[in-house]
Amino acid sequence: MNGFIHGLLGAFFPPMPEPLDEVEPGRVAVVRGRVVPRDLIRSPLSGSECVYYRYTVEEWRRSTVGALGGDGFWQLTDRDEAIAEFYLQDGDHRALVAPFSARVEPRRGVTPRRVDLGAPDRRARELVLAPGDWIEVVGEVDRVDDLFDDGRDYRGSPTRLCLRAPTGKQLLVRILHSRRA
Repeated sequence: MNGFIHGLLGAFFPPMPEPLDEVEPGRVAVVRGRVVPRDLIRSPLSGSECVYYRYTVEEWRRSTVGALGGDGFWQLTDRDEAIAEFYLQDGDHRALVAPFSARVEPRRGVTPRRVDLGAPDRRARELVLAPGDWIEVVGEVDRVDDLFDDGRDYRGSPTRLCLRAPTGKQLLVRILHSRRA
């Protein structure tokens, strides 16, 4: 019962985001910032360069049963999803986002965009997370040595904050504003 009440309160009163320079390693934090790529991947559907993509492709199938309403239905024929490591930039501070066990979801108002496949009997939708998009991440804060960060001064410390999935849970990446939506 106590877990139910805690979950209900969390749904109605979610934790407020914290500035990245105030979060402490060893606990779960909610932070917001812009996506900065570490590596870029390319969506096979649209060719968009991004750090995350998810798409679905459907084909129109004619119904063989005359009693069904309409003359057919949309059937899922292809879907894919991929994510790469990236940075969350909050002002002058940067954290590595480790995408293992990540769940990416769009906030209300951010929707997958339609992709024209050039055929009237096929339709597709794609959600991408691209450089510059505004996101919120809920994850466990850790410290890692990141020797590959090209945004760091060559004499600067390689130690960086890292946001990762808490043990037994998922890392939540919520898309707040996409330049492509």
